[in-house]
Amino acid sequence: MIKHSFPLFSVIIPAYNASSFIRNTLDSVRNQTFDDYEIIIVNDGSKDDTLEAVKTYFVDFPGLNYKIINQENRGIGGARNSGIKEALGKFIAFLDADDSWNKVKLERVKEFIDKNTNVDLVCHNENWVENGRIYKEAICGPYRTYKELLFKGNCISTSATVVRRSKLLEVGLFSENMDFNGAEDYELWLRLSKICKIAYLNETLGEYRIHGESETSKIEIHNRNWINVLEYHFDLWPNKNFYYKYLMHIEKVNVIRCGGRMFLRAGNFTIAKAYLLRSLLLNLFSVKAWVLLIACMLRIKL
Repeated sequence: MIKHSFPLFSVIIPAYNASSFIRNTLDSVRNQTFDDYEIIIVNDGSKDDTLEAVKTYFVDFPGLNYKIINQENRGIGGARNSGIKEALGKFIAFLDADDSWNKVKLERVKEFIDKNTNVDLVCHNENWVENGRIYKEAICGPYRTYKELLFKGNCISTSATVVRRSKLLEVGLFSENMDFNGAEDYELWLRLSKICKIAYLNETLGEYRIHGESETSKIEIHNRNWINVLEYHFDLWPNKNFYYKYLMHIEKVNVIRCGGRMFLRAGNFTIAKAYLLRSLLLNLFSVKAWVLLIACMLRIKL
Protein backbone atom coordinates (compact mmCIF):
# COMPACT_ATOMS: atom_id res chain seq x y z
CA MET A 1 0.00 0.00 0.00
CA ILE A 2 1.19 3.49 -0.84
CA LYS A 3 -0.59 6.42 0.81
CA HIS A 4 0.42 10.04 1.10
CA SER A 5 -1.20 13.47 1.28
CA PHE A 6 -4.86 14.23 0.72
CA PRO A 7 -5.67 13.91 -2.99
CA LEU A 8 -8.43 15.78 -4.74
CA PHE A 9 -10.04 12.57 -6.00
CA SER A 10 -10.48 9.15 -4.48
CA VAL A 11 -11.25 6.63 -7.21
CA ILE A 12 -13.43 3.87 -5.73
CA ILE A 13 -13.44 0.60 -7.69
CA PRO A 14 -15.56 -2.27 -6.30
CA ALA A 15 -14.43 -5.57 -7.79
CA TYR A 16 -16.18 -8.93 -7.77
CA ASN A 17 -14.84 -11.68 -10.06
CA ALA A 18 -13.25 -8.97 -12.19
CA SER A 19 -9.90 -10.53 -13.04
CA SER A 20 -10.56 -10.63 -16.79
CA PHE A 21 -11.08 -6.87 -17.17
CA ILE A 22 -9.66 -5.14 -14.07
CA ARG A 23 -6.33 -4.30 -15.75
CA ASN A 24 -8.06 -2.36 -18.52
CA THR A 25 -10.03 -0.41 -15.92
CA LEU A 26 -6.91 0.36 -13.90
CA ASP A 27 -5.04 1.37 -17.07
CA SER A 28 -7.70 3.99 -17.74
CA VAL A 29 -7.06 5.48 -14.29
CA ARG A 30 -3.26 5.25 -14.46
CA ASN A 31 -3.27 7.06 -17.81
CA GLN A 32 -5.18 10.08 -16.52
CA THR A 33 -3.69 13.44 -17.49
CA PHE A 34 -4.56 14.74 -14.00
CA ASP A 35 -2.77 12.71 -11.35
CA ASP A 36 -3.90 14.09 -7.98
CA TYR A 37 -5.84 10.98 -7.04
CA GLU A 38 -5.74 7.79 -5.04
CA ILE A 39 -7.08 4.42 -6.15
CA ILE A 40 -9.06 2.31 -3.71
CA ILE A 41 -9.83 -1.20 -4.90
CA VAL A 42 -12.39 -3.15 -2.88
CA ASN A 43 -12.22 -6.89 -3.55
CA ASP A 44 -15.73 -7.89 -2.53
CA GLY A 45 -15.29 -11.59 -1.84
CA SER A 46 -14.27 -12.55 -5.38
CA LYS A 47 -14.15 -16.27 -6.12
CA ASP A 48 -11.66 -15.88 -8.98
CA ASP A 49 -8.14 -14.42 -8.91
CA THR A 50 -9.21 -10.74 -8.83
CA LEU A 51 -7.17 -10.04 -5.70
CA GLU A 52 -4.02 -11.53 -7.22
CA ALA A 53 -4.57 -9.64 -10.48
CA VAL A 54 -4.87 -6.34 -8.60
CA LYS A 55 -1.76 -6.98 -6.51
CA THR A 56 0.20 -7.90 -9.63
CA TYR A 57 -0.94 -4.71 -11.35
CA PHE A 58 0.46 -2.48 -8.63
CA VAL A 59 3.72 -4.44 -8.65
CA ASP A 60 3.93 -3.81 -12.39
CA PHE A 61 3.24 -0.09 -11.92
CA PRO A 62 4.91 1.01 -8.67
CA GLY A 63 4.44 4.53 -7.40
CA LEU A 64 0.67 4.69 -7.76
CA ASN A 65 -1.22 6.00 -4.74
CA TYR A 66 -3.46 3.08 -3.89
CA LYS A 67 -5.08 0.93 -1.25
CA ILE A 68 -6.54 -2.57 -1.53
CA ILE A 69 -9.45 -3.59 0.70
CA ASN A 70 -10.21 -7.30 0.85
CA GLN A 71 -13.56 -8.21 2.41
CA GLU A 72 -16.30 -10.81 2.49
CA ASN A 73 -18.98 -10.25 -0.12
CA ARG A 74 -21.30 -7.39 0.84
CA GLY A 75 -22.66 -6.46 -2.57
CA ILE A 76 -21.66 -3.50 -4.69
CA GLY A 77 -23.18 -0.93 -2.32
CA GLY A 78 -21.30 -2.35 0.64
CA ALA A 79 -18.08 -2.50 -1.38
CA ARG A 80 -18.38 1.14 -2.40
CA ASN A 81 -19.13 2.12 1.19
CA SER A 82 -15.96 0.41 2.42
CA GLY A 83 -13.97 2.40 -0.11
CA ILE A 84 -15.62 5.72 0.76
CA LYS A 85 -14.89 5.23 4.47
CA GLU A 86 -11.18 4.74 3.72
CA ALA A 87 -10.97 7.57 1.19
CA LEU A 88 -8.90 10.70 1.77
CA GLY A 89 -10.01 12.64 -1.29
CA LYS A 90 -12.29 15.66 -1.26
CA PHE A 91 -14.29 14.12 -4.11
CA ILE A 92 -15.22 10.49 -4.72
CA ALA A 93 -14.99 9.31 -8.33
CA PHE A 94 -16.86 6.05 -8.85
CA LEU A 95 -15.66 3.51 -11.39
CA ASP A 96 -16.98 -0.02 -11.75
CA ALA A 97 -14.40 -2.74 -12.38
CA ASP A 98 -15.52 -3.41 -15.96
CA ASP A 99 -15.86 0.23 -17.06
CA SER A 100 -13.19 2.70 -18.13
CA TRP A 101 -12.46 6.42 -18.50
CA ASN A 102 -11.15 8.70 -21.19
CA LYS A 103 -7.65 9.85 -20.20
CA VAL A 104 -8.81 13.46 -19.64
CA LYS A 105 -11.81 12.55 -17.46
CA LEU A 106 -10.40 13.75 -14.12
CA GLU A 107 -8.79 16.80 -15.73
CA ARG A 108 -12.08 17.89 -17.26
CA VAL A 109 -14.02 17.26 -14.05
CA LYS A 110 -11.48 19.31 -12.07
CA GLU A 111 -11.78 22.19 -14.53
CA PHE A 112 -15.56 21.99 -14.22
CA ILE A 113 -15.66 22.05 -10.41
CA ASP A 114 -13.07 24.84 -10.33
CA LYS A 115 -15.46 26.94 -12.41
CA ASN A 116 -18.56 25.77 -10.52
CA THR A 117 -17.43 25.74 -6.90
CA ASN A 118 -20.92 25.18 -5.48
CA VAL A 119 -21.42 21.89 -7.34
CA ASP A 120 -21.49 18.73 -5.19
CA LEU A 121 -22.21 16.06 -7.83
CA VAL A 122 -20.96 16.03 -11.42
CA CYS A 123 -22.00 13.49 -14.04
CA HIS A 124 -20.72 13.31 -17.62
CA ASN A 125 -21.81 11.35 -20.70
CA GLU A 126 -20.40 7.97 -21.63
CA ASN A 127 -20.33 5.46 -24.46
CA TRP A 128 -22.07 2.13 -23.97
CA VAL A 129 -19.81 -0.59 -25.35
CA GLU A 130 -20.87 -4.11 -26.25
CA ASN A 131 -18.52 -6.76 -27.65
CA GLY A 132 -15.85 -4.14 -28.18
CA ARG A 133 -18.09 -1.83 -30.21
CA ILE A 134 -19.83 1.39 -29.21
CA TYR A 135 -23.53 0.60 -28.95
CA LYS A 136 -24.62 4.17 -28.27
CA GLU A 137 -23.62 7.43 -26.65
CA ALA A 138 -25.51 7.79 -23.37
CA ILE A 139 -26.33 11.40 -22.55
CA CYS A 140 -26.70 11.88 -18.80
CA GLY A 141 -29.02 14.50 -17.32
CA PRO A 142 -30.88 16.78 -17.25
CA TYR A 143 -32.77 16.01 -14.02
CA ARG A 144 -31.37 17.67 -10.89
CA THR A 145 -34.10 17.74 -8.25
CA TYR A 146 -35.57 15.01 -6.08
CA LYS A 147 -38.94 15.44 -7.76
CA GLU A 148 -37.48 15.08 -11.26
CA LEU A 149 -35.36 12.05 -10.40
CA LEU A 150 -38.27 10.32 -8.67
CA PHE A 151 -40.97 10.91 -11.29
CA LYS A 152 -38.91 11.10 -14.48
CA GLY A 153 -36.30 8.42 -13.81
CA ASN A 154 -32.61 7.98 -13.15
CA CYS A 155 -30.28 9.86 -15.51
CA ILE A 156 -27.06 9.51 -13.51
CA SER A 157 -24.53 6.78 -14.32
CA THR A 158 -22.30 5.66 -11.46
CA SER A 159 -19.01 5.28 -13.38
CA ALA A 160 -19.57 8.76 -14.81
CA THR A 161 -20.22 10.40 -11.44
CA VAL A 162 -18.03 12.36 -9.03
CA VAL A 163 -19.48 13.36 -5.64
CA ARG A 164 -18.22 15.53 -2.79
CA ARG A 165 -17.25 13.06 -0.04
CA SER A 166 -18.74 15.18 2.75
CA LYS A 167 -22.17 14.95 1.10
CA LEU A 168 -21.93 11.17 0.84
CA LEU A 169 -21.16 10.96 4.54
CA GLU A 170 -24.01 13.35 5.32
CA VAL A 171 -26.67 11.17 3.63
CA GLY A 172 -25.30 7.90 4.99
CA LEU A 173 -23.61 6.38 1.91
CA PHE A 174 -25.13 3.64 -0.27
CA SER A 175 -27.98 1.59 1.13
CA GLU A 176 -27.01 -2.02 1.78
CA ASN A 177 -30.65 -3.08 1.88
CA MET A 178 -30.84 -6.09 -0.45
CA ASP A 179 -34.31 -4.95 -1.54
CA PHE A 180 -32.47 -2.15 -3.37
CA ASN A 181 -29.59 -4.28 -4.67
CA GLY A 182 -28.83 -3.38 -8.28
CA ALA A 183 -30.63 -0.05 -7.90
CA GLU A 184 -28.73 1.17 -4.85
CA ASP A 185 -27.04 3.88 -6.90
CA TYR A 186 -30.38 5.39 -7.98
CA GLU A 187 -31.58 5.26 -4.37
CA LEU A 188 -28.46 7.20 -3.31
CA TRP A 189 -28.90 9.84 -6.03
CA LEU A 190 -32.44 10.42 -4.78
CA ARG A 191 -31.20 11.11 -1.25
CA LEU A 192 -28.29 13.21 -2.46
CA SER A 193 -30.59 15.34 -4.65
CA LYS A 194 -32.17 16.72 -1.47
CA ILE A 195 -28.90 18.25 -0.24
CA CYS A 196 -26.65 18.50 -3.32
CA LYS A 197 -26.12 20.87 -6.19
CA ILE A 198 -26.15 18.49 -9.19
CA ALA A 199 -24.58 19.41 -12.52
CA TYR A 200 -23.89 17.69 -15.83
CA LEU A 201 -20.73 17.95 -17.89
CA ASN A 202 -21.83 17.56 -21.50
CA GLU A 203 -18.78 15.59 -22.62
CA THR A 204 -18.33 11.87 -23.25
CA LEU A 205 -15.54 10.86 -20.90
CA GLY A 206 -15.99 7.15 -20.23
CA GLU A 207 -17.16 3.75 -21.38
CA TYR A 208 -19.82 1.60 -19.77
CA ARG A 209 -19.56 -2.06 -20.67
CA ILE A 210 -22.73 -3.93 -21.63
CA HIS A 211 -22.30 -7.63 -21.07
CA GLY A 212 -23.60 -9.63 -24.02
CA GLU A 213 -24.95 -12.42 -21.84
CA SER A 214 -27.15 -11.32 -18.99
CA GLU A 215 -28.48 -13.77 -16.47
CA THR A 216 -32.27 -13.88 -16.26
CA SER A 217 -32.21 -13.79 -12.46
CA LYS A 218 -30.05 -10.64 -12.41
CA ILE A 219 -32.36 -8.76 -14.77
CA GLU A 220 -35.41 -9.80 -12.76
CA ILE A 221 -33.81 -8.76 -9.48
CA HIS A 222 -32.68 -5.44 -10.93
CA ASN A 223 -36.16 -4.72 -12.29
CA ARG A 224 -37.93 -5.67 -9.06
CA ASN A 225 -35.55 -3.72 -6.86
CA TRP A 226 -35.80 -0.64 -9.08
CA ILE A 227 -39.52 -0.64 -8.38
CA ASN A 228 -38.77 -1.17 -4.68
CA VAL A 229 -36.76 2.07 -4.72
CA LEU A 230 -39.61 3.93 -6.40
CA GLU A 231 -42.18 2.63 -3.93
CA TYR A 232 -39.98 3.41 -0.93
CA HIS A 233 -39.40 7.00 -1.99
CA PHE A 234 -42.98 7.57 -3.10
CA ASP A 235 -44.03 6.57 0.42
CA LEU A 236 -41.90 9.52 1.57
CA TRP A 237 -43.45 11.90 -0.99
CA PRO A 238 -45.79 14.25 0.91
CA ASN A 239 -48.39 14.81 -1.81
CA LYS A 240 -50.13 11.65 -3.00
CA ASN A 241 -52.93 13.16 -5.05
CA PHE A 242 -54.12 11.65 -8.31
CA TYR A 243 -51.55 13.52 -10.39
CA TYR A 244 -48.53 12.21 -8.50
CA LYS A 245 -49.99 8.71 -8.25
CA TYR A 246 -50.36 8.76 -12.03
CA LEU A 247 -46.76 9.94 -12.50
CA MET A 248 -45.53 7.15 -10.25
CA HIS A 249 -47.66 4.61 -12.11
CA ILE A 250 -46.13 5.68 -15.43
CA GLU A 251 -42.62 5.52 -13.99
CA LYS A 252 -43.18 1.96 -12.76
CA VAL A 253 -44.49 1.01 -16.19
CA ASN A 254 -41.35 2.50 -17.73
CA VAL A 255 -39.19 0.34 -15.45
CA ILE A 256 -41.10 -2.80 -16.51
CA ARG A 257 -40.69 -1.82 -20.17
CA CYS A 258 -36.96 -1.32 -19.61
CA GLY A 259 -36.81 -4.80 -18.11
CA GLY A 260 -38.41 -6.10 -21.30
CA ARG A 261 -35.79 -4.34 -23.37
CA MET A 262 -32.98 -5.82 -21.27
CA PHE A 263 -34.33 -9.31 -21.91
CA LEU A 264 -34.76 -8.45 -25.59
CA ARG A 265 -31.09 -7.42 -25.85
CA ALA A 266 -30.10 -10.60 -24.02
CA GLY A 267 -32.02 -12.62 -26.64
CA ASN A 268 -34.55 -13.98 -24.15
CA PHE A 269 -37.56 -13.25 -26.33
CA THR A 270 -40.10 -15.24 -24.29
CA ILE A 271 -39.52 -13.34 -21.06
CA ALA A 272 -39.10 -10.06 -22.95
CA LYS A 273 -42.54 -10.55 -24.48
CA ALA A 274 -44.07 -11.17 -21.03
CA TYR A 275 -42.54 -7.96 -19.64
CA LEU A 276 -43.58 -5.87 -22.62
CA LEU A 277 -47.14 -7.20 -22.59
CA ARG A 278 -47.33 -6.45 -18.88
CA SER A 279 -46.17 -2.88 -19.49
CA LEU A 280 -48.76 -2.45 -22.23
CA LEU A 281 -51.53 -3.76 -20.01
CA LEU A 282 -50.60 -0.99 -17.58
CA ASN A 283 -50.17 1.66 -20.28
CA LEU A 284 -51.67 0.76 -23.64
CA PHE A 285 -50.49 4.00 -25.24
CA SER A 286 -46.75 3.48 -24.82
CA VAL A 287 -45.28 3.75 -28.32
CA LYS A 288 -41.88 2.54 -27.07
CA ALA A 289 -43.41 -0.62 -25.63
CA TRP A 290 -45.24 -1.36 -28.90
CA VAL A 291 -42.03 -0.92 -30.91
CA LEU A 292 -40.14 -3.23 -28.57
CA LEU A 293 -42.94 -5.82 -28.68
CA ILE A 294 -42.86 -5.84 -32.49
CA ALA A 295 -39.09 -6.26 -32.39
CA CYS A 296 -39.56 -9.11 -29.93
CA MET A 297 -42.07 -10.83 -32.21
CA LEU A 298 -39.59 -10.48 -35.09
CA ARG A 299 -36.76 -11.67 -32.80
CA ILE A 300 -34.75 -8.50 -33.36
CA LYS A 301 -32.43 -7.38 -30.57
CA LEU A 302 -32.80 -3.63 -30.08
